[in-house]
Amino acid sequence: MLPRYGRRHGIWRARCIGSHEAARVNQCLRHLTISLVLSCFANLTVQANPLTGKQLYDIACSACHSLGQTPDHHIGPPLGGLLNRQAGAVEGYRYSEALRDSGWRWSLPTLLAWLAEPDAALPNNAMNYVNPLTAEETQRLGEWLLRKP
Repeated sequence: MLPRYGRRHGIWRARCIGSHEAARVNQCLRHLTISLVLSCFANLTVQANPLTGKQLYDIACSACHSLGQTPDHHIGPPLGGLLNRQAGAVEGYRYSEALRDSGWRWSLPTLLAWLAEPDAALPNNAMNYVNPLTAEETQRLGEWLLRKP
């Protein structure tokens, strides 16, 4: 604590304001440090607990596709019963000519190529998609989709 002299002449007040600002800076630095440390642990947690097939579907597919087997109100065709299904063959869905005439049957290799980069796998298709997933996540998603009835 400062002597009375400092208080009387405003020195104490100036020092208090300065120390208050320093305390706020220190507090901000502490919060920043804690945030950085926690974000590092959050990344470790994500790697330790990989997303499930359903979670990956929700991230990458559910906006355009359903998990049923018949066309509905979604933009893309349904993804249920995909394993060994002829590509472009769901009744009532309007496929691109490229996919309809591809001769593909959905298997893990064809699905992974399709999910990784549809335009490279089959030029002139109608699916406008940029894969947000890693290769490992794409693999998990493909395996999960092919198990769906």
